[in-house]
Amino acid sequence: MRSALRWVDLFAAALTAWTGIHALRAFLSMIVWNIGQDRAPTQLGAIALGFWTVGLMAWPVARRLGGRRPEVRFALIFGMLYALNQSVAHPSLTPALSVAAWVAWLWLFPSVVAALGGRGTASAVLPGLLLGVAAQVAVQAALQGLDLPVLRGPTAGAVALLLAAALYGSVLPLTPASGRENLPGWGLAALGPYLVLQLTLLANPGWVAVLAGWDMLRTATLILLGLVAACVAAAWDAPASIRAVAAVAAVAALLRPGWLAGPGVWLVPAVQMLLVISLAGALASRPTGSGPSARRASHGTASVYGWTAVAAVLIFALLFSFYSHYTWPQLWAVMAALAVVPTFLRTRGAAVGALRAAAAGGVVGTLGLIVCAAGIAQARAAGDLAARDRPAPPILSVATYNIHQAFTYRGVPDPEGIARVIESLDADLVGLQEVGRGWNVNGGPDLVAWLRWRLPQYRVVYAPMLGDLVGHVILSRYPISDYGWRAYPRRTSPLAYGLTWVVVPTAAGDLLFVTTHFSPYAAYAADREAQAADLLTFWQGRPRAVIAGDFNATPSEATIRRLLDAGLRELTVPHGLGEAFTFASGRPYERIDYLFASSDVTSVSASIPQTTASDHLPVVAQVRLR
Repeated sequence: MRSALRWVDLFAAALTAWTGIHALRAFLSMIVWNIGQDRAPTQLGAIALGFWTVGLMAWPVARRLGGRRPEVRFALIFGMLYALNQSVAHPSLTPALSVAAWVAWLWLFPSVVAALGGRGTASAVLPGLLLGVAAQVAVQAALQGLDLPVLRGPTAGAVALLLAAALYGSVLPLTPASGRENLPGWGLAALGPYLVLQLTLLANPGWVAVLAGWDMLRTATLILLGLVAACVAAAWDAPASIRAVAAVAAVAALLRPGWLAGPGVWLVPAVQMLLVISLAGALASRPTGSGPSARRASHGTASVYGWTAVAAVLIFALLFSFYSHYTWPQLWAVMAALAVVPTFLRTRGAAVGALRAAAAGGVVGTLGLIVCAAGIAQARAAGDLAARDRPAPPILSVATYNIHQAFTYRGVPDPEGIARVIESLDADLVGLQEVGRGWNVNGGPDLVAWLRWRLPQYRVVYAPMLGDLVGHVILSRYPISDYGWRAYPRRTSPLAYGLTWVVVPTAAGDLLFVTTHFSPYAAYAADREAQAADLLTFWQGRPRAVIAGDFNATPSEATIRRLLDAGLRELTVPHGLGEAFTFASGRPYERIDYLFASSDVTSVSASIPQTTASDHLPVVAQVRLR
C-alpha cells in the first residue's frame, strides 16, 4: 500500500541530494588539493577510500548511535558539520570538516530513504533527487558558474546554515506510518552511477558549456529543461518494454562522446529523460515481506542501508576511474549501463509525485535563470566596451598567472581572491594556467563562465589542455582578431600540455600573445625541453610576440636556455628580477613562471606581486611594441 506523497517527503529527498552534492564536491576538492596534494593517483585513491569506508558503516552506526530515528540525528550532525565547513577557511580545519561532513552524509542518505519507506513514500527518492540537482544547477547559474563548495566565510556559512536548517526541518516530520512500509530494493544501487553521470555530464554546466560553446545562461536553461522534463517523465507509468527501449537508447547515445558536441548537445536532456523512464521502474517500492512487523522492518531497513552502500562504492569507483584520467568520457556509457541494469529485472510501476518535483524545479530553475540573466546584464553594463572596439596602443601591460584552480597556497578555495589579484595587475593581456570548468574534484565551479562575469572588462578565450575541463585562459582588454590552441605531443609524462594564442591588433601592428604550460616535476625535464622546441616551432620568429606561462623550469635548465638561444628575451631581466622566485607563493624557492618576448618588444617595467591567492606568484610587465 502506498501513502500519498507530500511536499515534505519531496523536500526531504531534494535537500538531502542537494547538500550531498555540495558535501561530495567539498570532500573531493580537499582530498585532491589539500590532504593529498601532489600525491600519485593511487595514493589519493587510498586516502579517499580510507575516509569513504567510514561512511559505508552507516548501518552499524545507525543501530548503535542512531536512536529510534537515525535520520533526525544524522541530519543534525551532518547539518552542523556542513554549515561549519562553509563558514571556515583554514588549511587544516576546512579539510577536516569536509571529510567529516561527507562521512555524515553517507550515514544520512540511507536513513532518509529508510524513513521515507517507513511512511510508504520512498517513491519520493527519484523525483526528489532530480529536484535537488535542479536546485544545484539553478543556484550555480545564479552564481555565474561558482558553487557553494568553493565559497567560504560568513555569507557562505549563513547560506549553508539555512540549507541545513531546512534539511533538518524536512526530515523531522518523516514519522513512520503503521502498515504503510514500502522500501525500494536493490535498484537503489543504480543511484550511484546515475548520480555520477549527473555530476560529470548531464547536470554539469561547465562540461555542457564546453560541448555547446554556450554561455552560462543558455547552458543552465538547457540542463534545467532536461531535469524538469525528466520529472514529468518519471510520473509516467511506462510499460516494461518502453523502459527497456529507453534504457538501451540512453546507453547508445553515450557510446560516442563526440556525438554530444555542437548541435548534439541536445542529446543531454534526451538522455536525462530516457534514464528517468528506466529508473522509475528500477526504484519502485515494494512490500518488505511476511513475518513479524519488527523483523520485517529491520530486514527492510538493513536492505536499504546495504544497497545504498553499494551505490556509494560505485560512486567512488566511477569517480576515481573518471578523474584518474583527468576525464574519461567513454565511462559515461558504462555509467548509464550500470544505472539501467535493474530496469530489465524489475517490473513494478513508476514513481508518483514527480509532477510536484517538476513544478518545484521549474520555479527554482526560473528564479536561478532570472538572477543569472540580471547578473550578465549588469556585468556587460559595467564593462569597458569602448576599449574593446579600439586597437590596442603600442604600450601594453602583460601578465602570466597560474591560478591553481582557484585554490590558495594553503589549499583552500578562494576564486574571489584570484579575481582581485587579476584586477590588481591591471594588465591588458593576461595568460592564466590551470583553469577548470565543471571539474568535480575542484568543487565543481565553471571558472571560465565566472571570470567572464566577474571581469567584464576582458574578452575571455578558453582552451582545454588536460582533458576538456582544465586548460588555459587568455584575458584581453582589446579586440582579438584570431585565436587558437595547440597540444604538445605526449612523451614520457602521462599528462597533456600545450599552448593557447591570440592575435591582438595594435597601433604598432598585430601582437601575438601566447600562454603555455609545460610538464611539471623533475622526472620530465626531457619533456619540457622538447616542449620548448614545439613552442619555438609554433613561434617561428614572428615579430611582436609575447609568450607567457608556467614553464616548470628554473633559469639554469636547458628548457629556458633553449628559448633564450632562439632569440626570445625574458621581460623581467632588465629590471633585476630574472632570478626572482615565483613558486611556491607562501615560501618562494624557485623561478618557473616567465614572460618572454621577441626582440622588437621592449620591457618598460616589471614586477612580481606577492600574494598567496594561488600557489604561484603572478608576473607582470609593461612593454613597448615596435
